[in-house]
Amino acid sequence: MKNKIGIIESGFMSNYIENFIELCSQNNIEVHLFTFFANSNYKDLASKTFRLYCENKPKDFTTKKDVEDEIKNLVNIDDYDYFLTDCMGLSFTCNVFHNISLTQRMAITPNYFYRKLLQFGHKKQIEHEWSYYRKCPKIFVVSNYLKKDYAKNCRINPENIIVAYPGTNSSPDTDLPIQTLPDTFTFGAVTCGFTTKGGYTVLEALRILKKKHPDKKIKARIINPNHKKQKLLQLYLKLHRLNKYVDFLPFQKDINKFYKTLDCLVCASRYEAFGRVVTEAMLCKTPAVTGSNVGAADIVKDEKNGFVFNNENKPAQNLALKLEAIMLKKFSKENFSDLTENALLTAQQLSWKNFAGSIFYGLYPQYSQRYKTQHF
Repeated sequence: MKNKIGIIESGFMSNYIENFIELCSQNNIEVHLFTFFANSNYKDLASKTFRLYCENKPKDFTTKKDVEDEIKNLVNIDDYDYFLTDCMGLSFTCNVFHNISLTQRMAITPNYFYRKLLQFGHKKQIEHEWSYYRKCPKIFVVSNYLKKDYAKNCRINPENIIVAYPGTNSSPDTDLPIQTLPDTFTFGAVTCGFTTKGGYTVLEALRILKKKHPDKKIKARIINPNHKKQKLLQLYLKLHRLNKYVDFLPFQKDINKFYKTLDCLVCASRYEAFGRVVTEAMLCKTPAVTGSNVGAADIVKDEKNGFVFNNENKPAQNLALKLEAIMLKKFSKENFSDLTENALLTAQQLSWKNFAGSIFYGLYPQYSQRYKTQHF
């Protein structure tokens, strides 16, 4: 064993890199940091730091190849146990993926001709995914949804893909009381990227609820800073007379206060690698209603610590049924209280320390007897 690992620094990695390097140090594994930044925040944690001068966050095949060549000119990659990076996909790296694959993103584009145009324009990048990702020694993904995506669309053996659930960057005061409007059922959503994040599914579910329960006070609070510029959205609201039932909000400085104004949070994205808004809400003891094709559905057990609805066939109708059950309090007070407590306990297990542990022990299973695997 070489007992040496190279880490190629990236933005998402900032969530867990310190915990990961600490685990390496505890197990006598030398860490070399490869960074695009002149003053990396983590250079003092590594035994050696190498500055990369290629384009930061390379996206296309050519610039990724430049990064690969630069690293190979700096060191002998065979001297390392592994190289770890996020979403870059060099031929010798272990990768942590927290976005859906380019192939999947194009496959679910509703317009056939636009989909074909995208596939033609990104042909080299798709071929890069197919060829390079299969060479990766280990691949980590943030959900089973993402695992199925990369196994199918990048033709990777599922046995080479390890699921590691991400932590949250939120530490709310769980004793802060829920501050919903009196006698009003209020649900919310975060829809920056309105169509992709399921904004119309949320509005259609609201319309169904209002039609079915005209006597009920129902409100949707939706974070969407650009709603006034979205003409189709404005037309939809006007046609269905929903304006007075929807509050559109800008980005929130304190997202926890937003969650605390809701009876439940909805994550109805058409696709979502994980969806950390779900676990953020759970940390606030705010129930989450999650689409079945959202990665966080892995950890949400329907009517146990949250709610899951089928987001592939008639999603708005299915979502409306879940919201109706919560609104009409079809659960006893004790059961609902247990559900919110279970949500909190589940979310508390999803720390960045555990995420770093999942990656470290996935790379070095010989040390796994010291690590208790998460089970949901």
